[in-house]
Amino acid sequence: MNDDMQAPETSVSEQPSAFKTFVKTPKGKLTIGIVVVVVVLGLLAGQVYARPVTDPLVRAMASLLPFPALSVDGRTVTINEFLTEYDALGSYFEDAGQEAPPSDQLEIAIADTLVNKIAIQKLADQYGVELDEERVEQYYQDVLSAQESEGAFEESLSQTFGWTVEEFKARIVESIVLALQMTDTVLADTQTQQPRRDLIDTATARVKAGEDFATVSKDVHAGFEGIEGDLGYVKASALPESWGSQVNALEEGQTTQIIELPEGYVIFKLEEKIVAGEDTQLHLLSITVPKVSLEEVVDEYLTTVEVKRYVGEE
Repeated sequence: MNDDMQAPETSVSEQPSAFKTFVKTPKGKLTIGIVVVVVVLGLLAGQVYARPVTDPLVRAMASLLPFPALSVDGRTVTINEFLTEYDALGSYFEDAGQEAPPSDQLEIAIADTLVNKIAIQKLADQYGVELDEERVEQYYQDVLSAQESEGAFEESLSQTFGWTVEEFKARIVESIVLALQMTDTVLADTQTQQPRRDLIDTATARVKAGEDFATVSKDVHAGFEGIEGDLGYVKASALPESWGSQVNALEEGQTTQIIELPEGYVIFKLEEKIVAGEDTQLHLLSITVPKVSLEEVVDEYLTTVEVKRYVGEE
């Protein structure tokens, strides 16, 4: 009786399991191979991100596989690309005879630069700004004008950074020119600047309604850093042409209309006028509202998109 009951168990144990059968098939072998590769890559990735970005293993792996260093709104910079920037900056400090910052600080600085560079490129697309190639060439020529010769500059680029002239233009000049173009665009964009225009309009209305100029100035400047409402005594002849004529035309106690400057809006009040020798001294008060800067636009943009840092984290 017992023998009969044990026979089926022996028969079942002799049958191969479904897993073993699957493993022996081509599909099973492929699946196992993929799993092994994923596990190995996972272990390597753990090592890559656990070590300093300049570690030999990290460099070796980054040259073989596109491990991400950071990404901004879907645009990824690989560790290999990151290391190119890192090595170039390190070479600069070495060539200049200066001690480079600690590696962690250097990584953060490079990551910040790359994040901002990508953000400006993304914003340029949004604003419809295309890189001005003529301006790029002009900027490069301006750089050359401060060099001994073009040949010496090319040699310096090669020795210091390992770059050709075209790489220098692509990595440095194009980024600078695009940033300059975007600065001009942002400062001139009425929609972007409307909140600041509204602020100076409100300040003007308060002054015209009889409020104390200095009080309004203090209220407005409280929203910004480093702006003084009392400019003290300045020489009339030293005033810029862009707004000097309007100020010189004032009588004591009068204020100008809103003056739009390249980087802001301002109202001046002439507190006192003193004729001193060959020049006239003007005691000026001001209400100044800076325009929204490219830096502010970039910071705002970065709060609205996904930014991931795998290296260079603060």
